[in-house]
Parts: sequence; C-alpha cells; structure tokens
Amino acid sequence: ELPNTHGMAIFADGGVIASKPYAASANYINKMSDYCGNCRYNHKGRVEDDACPFNALYWNFLIGNQDVLQTNPRMGLVLKNVDRLSDDDRKQIQARAASLMKSFGMC
Repeated sequence: ELPNTHGMAIFADGGVIASKPYAASANYINKMSDYCGNCRYNHKGRVEDDACPFNALYWNFLIGNQDVLQTNPRMGLVLKNVDRLSDDDRKQIQARAASLMKSFGMC
C-alpha cells in the first residue's frame, strides 16, 4: 500500500488514500519549517511583486478546484476563506498564478 504522503501529494486518486489534498500556503510553510527565514519573498503577501509564489498558487488551486473540494468535509474551513475573497481578489490571485506558471514554463 502506498504511503499516505504519496496520496496527499498527488491527490489524483480522488481521496482514496488521502482525505484531502496536501497543498500549503507560504504562511503554513513558514510556521512549519525554517525555509522562509532568509527568503526574499514576503510569506504574508498574496499577489504583490514580493509575495511568496506559494500563496498565489495555493489560492489559485483552491479557487480552481472549489467545486470538487467542497464535497470534502475536511476542506470546509479553508473553503470558507475562499468564499470570503472578493471578485477582484480572485482575479488578482488567478492573474498572479498564471504569470508565475508561465514563468515556470507550465503554460
């Protein structure tokens, strides 16, 4: 049987191995590790030029997959935060994420 962390990382099985996708914002990474200590990015920003790329990508993932994720009770709290985003915030997050993915050669 595959380890739970593998299932969390890919979440491609629709939740068979893991009960939710393992995606993290920069705030979580900052709290749970020491990776952010010397980083030039602001772990609290979402879309600013100095905002950590993890934030826009994280929120973009949640926005883009909200329909699928809303059936998962473990995602309720975080999806309430997505619901609180204004339309303008959503557009800015999606634009920043698209720009980042393009710069990474992903689209």
